[in-house]
Amino acid sequence: MNKIYLIANWKMNPITQSGAQKLALGVERGIFKLRDRQNLEVILCPPFPYLSNAKGQMSNIAKLGAQNCHFEDSGAFTGEISAKMLEDLGCKYVIVGHSERRAMGEDDVLINKKIKVVLKNNMRPVLAVGEKTRDSFDKNGRWTGEVDATVGEQIRVALKGVSPAKARKVIVAYEPVWAISKGFGKPTHTPETDDVFAVKIFIQKILRQLYSPAVQKNIPIIYGGSTNSQNIVAFIRDGHMEGALVGGASLKAEEFVKMAEKVTALR
Repeated sequence: MNKIYLIANWKMNPITQSGAQKLALGVERGIFKLRDRQNLEVILCPPFPYLSNAKGQMSNIAKLGAQNCHFEDSGAFTGEISAKMLEDLGCKYVIVGHSERRAMGEDDVLINKKIKVVLKNNMRPVLAVGEKTRDSFDKNGRWTGEVDATVGEQIRVALKGVSPAKARKVIVAYEPVWAISKGFGKPTHTPETDDVFAVKIFIQKILRQLYSPAVQKNIPIIYGGSTNSQNIVAFIRDGHMEGALVGGASLKAEEFVKMAEKVTALR
């Protein structure tokens, strides 16, 4: 079984430092108790103010990640945080291009700059891509255009100028915007695993066009979109995904650990 990535995106939660410490410690202890976790990579991405404290609750079982970064190492950028700062704090991963950042005006060119600076600072970018509206298929089983036009373009621009050697460090997270729940609510739609697998195949095709089959095989593709302990197995086993970018379900240590437990039970 290939390595499975479970990335906890806490977004703007919890609202207290003590809550973040408790959550990080709960996940760390829960993952520690799991058997056969050699192929599992757990990454916690707290809000910026909690990074140091969260890291203090973690050994080497879970890795530290960030939710965003600026594309410059330093400078007059009020309210921003640089990839160099994140590396110094001990971060190993950075989420780039999340739909909630794109909704605030971040475009593919900016995301490309962020990917490059994350790689320059020895961290792995988690490139989030996804269409806004649910795509449909024509009578020949082909997409009518939303996935191709949106996801394909997002990947092509985001990875422009990224060398094959650097591209191997990228993780692509497919997160259809229409499937992402807001807060703790349920999404309007949940994609079928067959559709998710079809998008993975499409993403692999784009990566082969940009690089080579050998490089493409080394770029994990994970799913993000209201995953939980009830559907994680289906997305990984039937959707053939190599992990998940987890939102609301990662805010409860017991639920997130349960997801990890189910993943490690897969063979």
